[in-house]
This record gives sequence, structure tokens and C-alpha cells, in this order.
Amino acid sequence: MDSRPLGGARIRPRRKCPGGLSTATDIPPGGFPPPGFFFRPLRPSGMISREDASMGDGGGGAGTPLRNSLWNLLYRVVSGTDHSGTAWGAILRGACLAFFKETIDDLPVSDNEASRRALKEAFFGLPDHRVYDLCEFLLTDERAGMKEVDRKLLRRGLNRVLEEEGATVRLLRDRFVPLPDGIGLDSLETARETLSLFDQDAAARHLQAAVGFLSRRPDPAAKEAVREAVIAVAAVVHTLAGGPAGIAMGTVAPVAGKLGIPPELQGGIESMLSRCHAASGLPGGGNADVPIDFAEAACLVVFCSSVINLLLSRAGGKAGG
Repeated sequence: MDSRPLGGARIRPRRKCPGGLSTATDIPPGGFPPPGFFFRPLRPSGMISREDASMGDGGGGAGTPLRNSLWNLLYRVVSGTDHSGTAWGAILRGACLAFFKETIDDLPVSDNEASRRALKEAFFGLPDHRVYDLCEFLLTDERAGMKEVDRKLLRRGLNRVLEEEGATVRLLRDRFVPLPDGIGLDSLETARETLSLFDQDAAARHLQAAVGFLSRRPDPAAKEAVREAVIAVAAVVHTLAGGPAGIAMGTVAPVAGKLGIPPELQGGIESMLSRCHAASGLPGGGNADVPIDFAEAACLVVFCSSVINLLLSRAGGKAGG
């Protein structure tokens, strides 16, 4: 049987074992799976090589404080509420079924401790961006086998761990967003809540898409993120202006007077939105080949969310969906 990929790891079949590995023949009664039974064996240091994985936060890979702390949080959450002694088996089964896309018939799901060890080995064998993918899977996918109370506890603890370890991402509505600045996160979250309050569904979808493009792993889509943020602002302006036939991109001019935005402030907003429009590649923005890196894209997306907050706060209860 050929080795098969598993989230960056390889399953290595034993020799002289017809039909591949079997829990009946390879695990002693009451024992644990041997190292590497399901996933690639860890090196003696407990780390995988630099070329295999690097968390990208200070240059460390598996075994660094960030990855260790993420696992420790997951371990404390799951084991702390596992009164029946079955939680790790359920999570391992769910992860192999829907995340790793591996066969599940030989999993040691009836042995909770063996399941925990197997999942831990897989966790530390993942590339950095797949660790974040796995955490998002556990938080959002019903097939993951996580209890809802565990999901709530995991959500509550993740940002604290990420902040303590100096990670370059934060959790925002079950997605890891590469914005460690709390002000930027607050601006995005406030904008999304306000858009929901004002029934601005179209703008909310575009802002969510912008966050999704920023959060794309391993390579964020910078231009696409800015494009969606610009469209979100335009959707808000369009609604507040009373729904004219045309949609003004990269400007708040149609509503600036109505909302009482001072000329000096409007001038600054217009300059930044002009840059956003140019970087987005949308029609009318000028040179579609304007280069943009991730840092600028993140700045511009947060700026657009702040503009949305300003517009809706000035509009008060007058805006419609």
C-alpha cells in the first residue's frame, strides 16, 4: 500500500501486513497505537523540520510556544469537560472523516487516550496554516465531534493565547484574521454589528468577504480584500443617499453634506478611499496594476470599516436596508 498524504504528514504502512495496518494485529490489548501508526512519527525533539512547518510568528514551527499553547488550550478544554471519557475519540473520528479526509475504520476511537495521542501527533505534524484551519474546523463544523460547551470555551481562550504568544492573527467570529491590532479588530467587528443593525445585508456580505480574503491561507488575497471593502463602503453610501441610479465607488461625496461630515475630514476620507479604489482594481480607480502588499491591504480594509462606522453613526436611525 502506498504512503498517502495526511495534512502534510504521511501514513507509512508496515511491511508484511496484508491489507495495511490493523488495530487487531498491531495494537496490543489495552495498549496504545505504536508511534507513527496513524501519522508521521515526530522527531525525538517533538518538533518537525523547519521546511515542514513554521508558525510564522517569530520563526518557530511545531513545538514553539505558540503551537504548544494552542494544543494545551485544546487539551484543557476537551479533557476538562470529558466526563464520559469519549471526547477525544469523537474528535479524532470527526477530524479524520471531514478534515484530514482519511479512512476511519481502524481508528482507536474506543480508546480515549490513544485517540488523544493520535490527534496530538497529527496536530504537531501540520503546517502552520493548517493548524489554524483545524482550529476553525473544530469551532464551526458539526462533523468535528466537539461539544458546544467545548467550542465556547475554546473561543473564549484562543485570543488570550494568541495575544500572550505574540501571534500575528486573532480570532474574529470563528475565523483567524491576520490583524493582531485590537483597534482594527474592534473596528471590523463594530462595522459588522452596525451593518446588521441597519439591515445593510449587501455591505455586510462584502465586508465579510474582505475579511475572508485577508484570512486566506497560506497566501492572503490582498487586492481582492480591498476590492470587497471598497464595494462595502459604496453599498452603504448608495443606501444612505437614497438609492440613486448609479453607485459611487471610492467616495463619500453623495452623503457627506447630508451627514454633516466636515470638509477637512471629508478630504482625508476621500484621499484614502481614492487609494483604496486604485488598489482594488475596480473600474474607475485608475491604474489597475497598482501594487499592494498584505500590510497595506489590511490597513485599507480596516480604514473602510472605520468609514462605514462613521457613516452609520452619523446616519443614526434613518438608514434603511
